Amino acid sequence: MRVILHTAKGPYEYKTPSGESVWICMCGLSDTYPICSGKHKLVRDEDERSVYIYDQTGNRLGTIDLNVDVSKLRKV
Repeated sequence: MRVILHTAKGPYEYKTPSGESVWICMCGLSDTYPICSGKHKLVRDEDERSVYIYDQTGNRLGTIDLNVDVSKLRKV
């Protein structure tokens, strides 16, 4: 099993050399990963002090309360 924590609640905009915008998934829930599919809208109401568990189709299964300040965690 592998656990990956995503803290971003929106995509990253990458500008191609031709000026086109490509939206990269930062929430980890995209159906078209690594390209954003808009599923980040599901994470907008998440509390910063909890870890949310999702299944492979993007359904929220539950939470784990960390009771820590996640702003102090290293973000990648």
